[in-house]
Amino acid sequence: MTPLGLAVSVSSLFLFTRGSTTVILNTVLVIALACAVLAAGAYTGDTRITALSWAASFALAVCIGAIVSANSAVPANTARNVAQSIESVVGNAWATDPEGKFTYVTPAALTFLGITLDELNAASTDGDLGWKRVIHPEDYSAAATTWRRCLKTGEHYNVEHRMLRANGVYSWGRSSGQPLRDNVGRITGWYGTVIDSGISEDSNNETENPEFPEINETGLSDNFPPLSAIHPHDRPAATQASAYAFWTGVSQVMNFRVRQTDGRYRLTEYRMDPGYNVSVDVTPLVSGPDGRWSISDSIGETAEAIRAAKIIEALYGKAWAFDAAGHFTYVTPSAQVAIDMTLDDLNAPVRGGAFIDGGDIGWSRGVHPEDYDHAAAGLRHSLKTGDPWNVEYRMLRKNGEYVWHRIAARPTHDSQGRITGWYGTSIDIDVYKKTEAALVESKRKLQQLIDSVPALIWGLTPDGNPSYVNKRFVEVTGMSLEDITGPDKSPTVRVLLHPDDADEALDAIGRSLANGQPYIQRYRQRRADGTYHWTETRAEPLYDENGNILQWYGVSVDIHSLVLAQEALRESERMYRQLVETLPAMVDCASPDGEPMYRSRQLSRYLGYDLEDLNGKPLLASTLEQSVHPDDLAGVKEHYGHCLSTGEPYARKHRLRRFDGEYRWMETRAAAMRNAEGSIVQWNVICLDIDGEIRAQEKLRLVQESLARASQAASLAELSASIAHEVNQPLAAIVANSHACHRWLTASPPNPERAKITAERIIRDANSAADVVSRIRSLFKQSVETRNAMALGSVVTEACDVIAEEAARRRVRMEIEIRDDLPAVLVDRVQIQQVLVNLIRNGMDAMNSVMDERILGVYARRAENMVQLEISDTGCGVQSSDKIFQPFFTTKERGMGMGLAICRSIVESHDGKLWVESNQPRGSRFIFTLPVEVKAKT
Repeated sequence: MTPLGLAVSVSSLFLFTRGSTTVILNTVLVIALACAVLAAGAYTGDTRITALSWAASFALAVCIGAIVSANSAVPANTARNVAQSIESVVGNAWATDPEGKFTYVTPAALTFLGITLDELNAASTDGDLGWKRVIHPEDYSAAATTWRRCLKTGEHYNVEHRMLRANGVYSWGRSSGQPLRDNVGRITGWYGTVIDSGISEDSNNETENPEFPEINETGLSDNFPPLSAIHPHDRPAATQASAYAFWTGVSQVMNFRVRQTDGRYRLTEYRMDPGYNVSVDVTPLVSGPDGRWSISDSIGETAEAIRAAKIIEALYGKAWAFDAAGHFTYVTPSAQVAIDMTLDDLNAPVRGGAFIDGGDIGWSRGVHPEDYDHAAAGLRHSLKTGDPWNVEYRMLRKNGEYVWHRIAARPTHDSQGRITGWYGTSIDIDVYKKTEAALVESKRKLQQLIDSVPALIWGLTPDGNPSYVNKRFVEVTGMSLEDITGPDKSPTVRVLLHPDDADEALDAIGRSLANGQPYIQRYRQRRADGTYHWTETRAEPLYDENGNILQWYGVSVDIHSLVLAQEALRESERMYRQLVETLPAMVDCASPDGEPMYRSRQLSRYLGYDLEDLNGKPLLASTLEQSVHPDDLAGVKEHYGHCLSTGEPYARKHRLRRFDGEYRWMETRAAAMRNAEGSIVQWNVICLDIDGEIRAQEKLRLVQESLARASQAASLAELSASIAHEVNQPLAAIVANSHACHRWLTASPPNPERAKITAERIIRDANSAADVVSRIRSLFKQSVETRNAMALGSVVTEACDVIAEEAARRRVRMEIEIRDDLPAVLVDRVQIQQVLVNLIRNGMDAMNSVMDERILGVYARRAENMVQLEISDTGCGVQSSDKIFQPFFTTKERGMGMGLAICRSIVESHDGKLWVESNQPRGSRFIFTLPVEVKAKT
């Protein structure tokens, strides 16, 4: 960079610096200049020339900086002067230096906020701005951040926030500010205004009820001028407007002439609100330098109105002025761009004659058709009467969208009081309108909800006086708020309560009102038709931020049907409990995991203890261990645990200890109760005392065993007699012939011929005895010569067909599975069918006591070099598997004990094997095998 280029660059910095920064920059340049001069004196040649060039450049930069600083100097009170001008228009104005320190705030604003200028500038130790104390805590951060950004960037400052009034109430306001610049564009200060919206923090869209300020002898707010200071001609209107604002809560805006300290009257505009007033002094706006009224040459002259509009434009960006006939004479450029209409467009005739006489001009196109007539009528009225024009309507934007605006216009007057023109502004209130509409709709929906809720909703004051009832309350009870409120505002709700419930209900609400506790009560409430319905009422208090009760809100719900249903349920429960207690059985109910939940009195008396007596021990385990016989305990636990895990019904006979220590036989049955989804919610258990039956059955069994043994003995005797009879004859012949042979051989001389004949007879009789024994043996064992090779599938099918009708009669479902790869086996068809039929019939007999589904399986498959046949059942199983194949052992009442013995004998005669196994989850499996190749027996 060349020395000249550097000088220009450095000099340009003076355009963007001020204060201490300018001093530092000047100091740096002077030091650089001194260094360059010293270098020029110390060196020669080219170095000296270069140093001199730099020295000249630094000297030029210092001169330029001095010139710029001198030209940019402005009076320190410029921003203050502007603020004072704003004050004369709007009322609340302020000014700050470039760093944001307040140099001026209008006295009215300081009084309104209850703060001094020094307090506004007093920064806190944590770096917060001094005016933090008058900004709502929730709004300060955003406002301060925006202000600091504007100080750095020079942007327009425009923020909405809540301000703390001197009376301690927060109200919404808008702060707007603009930077003031010198002729080179540097910011020399800030000026702006604060507009109070008049909407307090806790206000809604309905009429507010603020806390009224102190009232003086005039009946007006303290910050309102005394009536003696108002021009005599204006006092009646001022008194009427103030009284109207005070009693109705509706703000009033009027112009009054107010006497100043110098004795002169000053035209001042006052807004009279229910609790405060804001004054706007318009006199300086239209007065000349000497303080006198400016006199316009004609009614249509609007110079002062245009001047006012331009001041408003500096603050808000959109302002306008029109003459006394309603024709625009000035519109801010931003407003023209927003509505896409020029000044000529706004004044262009549309229909009829002059606007003030009822005609329409161009600006009518920019107003919503539904709003134009009202807005135009109001403006015509103001033009004729001089009243301020205040209206809200939807304005057509350039993008074709209608946006809500609030329009305010004020007239300017000459020295004779004649209107010379109008000035005004429009504020975008679309957000407010939409919010207001949303709130109205929300309120409508809320009211609709409250009225349609199937409940009676009501409110009480902190003292207990009725303050609100909803529509349904009136419809149901036939009584309005006035009907339940006495002349002294005390409640008369006793008329709605049943005489038997009134005292208790009123005492309860009295206690809640006294201690602030929620109110919950059930009572019978009188209906419009004179009947009483059971009602449940609940109420809770609403507190303010200090913990004080503001209101009680309650809801009463008709529970008459519920109460009747509960009474019916209790009666039904009582009947069922009585039924359970009178059944000739002991009942127990358990949870899905088997833990007892209920025990009938019969069962408790039998056991000698209740569930509560187990002292926190596991109920199921303690009951089983204390009550079930030790010999039966393991089986009961296993079986019951299996049912709990699978959901299968439980049925078992076991001994149960009685309270006197005696064990008695019980038949216990349990079934699961399930919900709609099929999940187990409870187990219902019943215990039947079958000790007498068991003992009788034991006696009967002993008798049957005796009879069986006698029958077996008789059968054996009969069989023995038959065998003896059959064998006795050949044996007797053998004995006789033996004696004869002996005689012939011992005779003198011996007779061999006769002995030989006798010996032949002995041989004949011995063969005859052997034939008898063979015939008896053939009853149990036949020779293999009668067997044939065949597939067992057909043998099994024929045996199942034989027994099928009996199975159906006994409700037994047969499952038959025969593999196709079965080889041929050498068997006696009749004998194998006898074995199958016997085993199938035994399986059906074993399931006689089963209550669930009875399933009997018949399976035939190949197992290596054997064919395996299996018959399974779901009965009670086999208790003595080592004895059941012994002759004359039986578990049937009328059995002989020969069936399984004969079956095993037949199978073993075929070189096979027969045995029994346990079936899962219950029952038995009889299995026998036959070899594929069988050798014939001799």
